[in-house]
Amino acid sequence: MNLSTDAQASARAFIVAHARPLERAWYAYQFESGPAEAVLDTLAAFQNADGGFGHGLEPDVQLPNSSAIGTTVGLQHLRELNADASNLLVKRAIAYLLATYDPSIQTWQIIPDNVDDAPHAPWWAFDDELSQRWRGFLANPRAEIVGYLYEYASLVPQELRDQLGEAAASYIEGDPHLEMHDLLCYIRLVETDTLPETLRKRMMAKLVGAVDEMVARDPAAWAEYGLQPLTVVNSPESPFAGLLADAIPVNLDYLIQQQGGDGAWAPNWSWFGMYDDAWPAAEQAWKGVLTLNALRTLRVFGRFAPTD
Repeated sequence: MNLSTDAQASARAFIVAHARPLERAWYAYQFESGPAEAVLDTLAAFQNADGGFGHGLEPDVQLPNSSAIGTTVGLQHLRELNADASNLLVKRAIAYLLATYDPSIQTWQIIPDNVDDAPHAPWWAFDDELSQRWRGFLANPRAEIVGYLYEYASLVPQELRDQLGEAAASYIEGDPHLEMHDLLCYIRLVETDTLPETLRKRMMAKLVGAVDEMVARDPAAWAEYGLQPLTVVNSPESPFAGLLADAIPVNLDYLIQQQGGDGAWAPNWSWFGMYDDAWPAAEQAWKGVLTLNALRTLRVFGRFAPTD
């Protein structure tokens, strides 16, 4: 099963008409030979003076202020664009992370204390259970951030980078209970090209089992929010592509079938009645993000029907 040319055109029309400028710039860059500078310019609108990212870059956190979660999303974009350590957005983002690191807990608080000043998903509420809910922030966001500290090593004190790399490896070797986003943070870490092989091997020894256990292979489970094969394997080069080889083609078929009548892919979650006035805009932002990601995935796996 392939995404038909009409379905491709419908997805493009949705992005052009309804997605955020950031996703529109990404689509133009990746599918229509548009300029990379446009992606950087639209991404820069989400970066604050302190170097961190906010302003709803992660649509479930609408706070204008910088956060660790927002900054990891910003760095995901910069990694995808192959931005190097000389890039100003990268320099400022890494400087923000170094300035907000809390050595007393060896990690970053994932969201700031004032997150409730703006609309957000229920799981991002600031309360006494925040640290427990996110397992002390020792996987999310720490593992992902460690990857960026190695990727942009010239901007980071070596002692801190190596200390946190060892901490990330030791944590997962302790067989903690991992939530799906914890796992995704570790996957982004081991996908870091400049991660030392000794650390990568230690973490991969645990991640293979976690992926095998946590990823749903039954299509009946995919309608619910959770880990699908394509959540952890975004290209045939993924380190987990072999492990999930039997499920990936079925998941690609499913992804094609989930395109809506408006041309978009929609989130399979909501804010459960919180901030009813703000959720529609966040949902629309997510539709742009998910539609762009679906097109990227289907193309890299060769699931675009050829044009005439």
